[in-house]
Amino acid sequence: MRQNRGLTSAIAILMLIIVVLVIAIPLITFFTNNQQAGSTKLALVNNYVYLKNLQVKQVEYGHPAIYYSNSSIEFFYTNGTFVPQSNLTITRILYFQGGVWLNLTYNYPIIVGAYKNLTLPSYVQGKPIIIVTSLGNVFFLTPKSSIGPYSTSARGGLIISAQISEVNQPIGVATNVTTNIDGIYRNYTTPVAFPNQSGTFIVKVPKYVFYERPNGSIVTGVFYNWIAGGQVKLNATTSSAVEVTLEGGSTSLTANYTPLTKYINLEIKVNAKNINKTKVSVDGQTYCVYNTKNISVPAGYVNVTIETLQYNYTGNEGKGIIYHYSYSSTNLSSAFTSPSFITFVNPASNGSILNIYYVNDYNFVEINTLYDYSNYYPNNVTDIYNLTNIIGIEKVGPIKSPSGLYLELNGSLYNYNTTFWIRNGTYEIGGIGSVYFGSYQVVYKSNQSQGLEYSAISWDPFKFVNGTQMLSQVITINYPSDITVYYEWDVGYNQL
Repeated sequence: MRQNRGLTSAIAILMLIIVVLVIAIPLITFFTNNQQAGSTKLALVNNYVYLKNLQVKQVEYGHPAIYYSNSSIEFFYTNGTFVPQSNLTITRILYFQGGVWLNLTYNYPIIVGAYKNLTLPSYVQGKPIIIVTSLGNVFFLTPKSSIGPYSTSARGGLIISAQISEVNQPIGVATNVTTNIDGIYRNYTTPVAFPNQSGTFIVKVPKYVFYERPNGSIVTGVFYNWIAGGQVKLNATTSSAVEVTLEGGSTSLTANYTPLTKYINLEIKVNAKNINKTKVSVDGQTYCVYNTKNISVPAGYVNVTIETLQYNYTGNEGKGIIYHYSYSSTNLSSAFTSPSFITFVNPASNGSILNIYYVNDYNFVEINTLYDYSNYYPNNVTDIYNLTNIIGIEKVGPIKSPSGLYLELNGSLYNYNTTFWIRNGTYEIGGIGSVYFGSYQVVYKSNQSQGLEYSAISWDPFKFVNGTQMLSQVITINYPSDITVYYEWDVGYNQL
């Protein structure tokens, strides 16, 4: 009996061990696999982040450098530190239009493993673009811009730029750079990139550059030093003209400027007759100038806008003339005919004069209009009858006054016995008016007993300006004038 009990206990213990093993082994396997999966995922994430950041560095160092030339996207592999060349897989290219980013239709993915030139459709050219890679990097470019110095061979690329180092952050500026990097001295505008370059050459930049703020004010920078990056040697760093030697790698060269803080007196002088005041904007601030005005401006470049472009002088209006003046030019360091410009105030001077010139281009003159007429018949005519209807004949007497009369100047009609103002110049002059209305008249000549039918009789105007008869139909009016038109019978009538 006891032997059976012992056997039963042994069997029970064995069964318990089997149950524990059946449950424990899967749990141990699950937790082990889960921990391994977590470690694998973490490793994958870390690896992805590393590759993503590495790709950015590769592009920045020219593997590949990306250059957006406006009509195409070029990928250059320069002589950097990444060996062998790394591939760049592009999954999307977007372009900016109408305030939104639109997808550019292409056969994606685009794999770049060597020099490549992607020609863009015409509707994309000139617009900002975004390149999206398989690693999730986003590269933004505007026309004529690049990421990383680029080169078409192993000799490296060079980017020359300029900046003004303000307190908060540097401001990139466009300025002229002169270099013989290609053997001949040529002028370029920064930022400018030169692929496939090596050797020794000269780079020159101006002493002063400027940046215009949104409010119209100007920041002027004076050259301070060169900031070089990459494999390059300079014979100096504080001279605006330096000798540069490339050593076979990707290189950047930045002309660094510091802001000018000196202020200088600027005298604004208006050169014109009979002007009351002129409004002038300097660096976004408007000044009212009465002949002359002294203001304080930052030395260097200043932004000038002449707001008063024309004016009338009415001091002689009572004498029948109003003088009109128009903006002509401005002179400081140079002459400007445009009313808005950026000019240079020499920091080495104690003060400068901004001369503004106006010219009297035309005037307005006062015209008095008068008319008179003759009551006499034409030569050899004794009576005129107007056939108004079939009932009778109306005799027109010689005292019939004209009607509907106007002075005509260049096609414009003016009432008589009025005063008006016109711009001085040359005009076609004439008199307009009718005497009799109807289809025809019966005219009796003194040497004929029977009346003859003639076309309608009209008046022939003779012009007098300030008492002098004008035989020409063209008149030049430069001064206040009295214009009188005399109307007489037209002797050039024709028989029906």
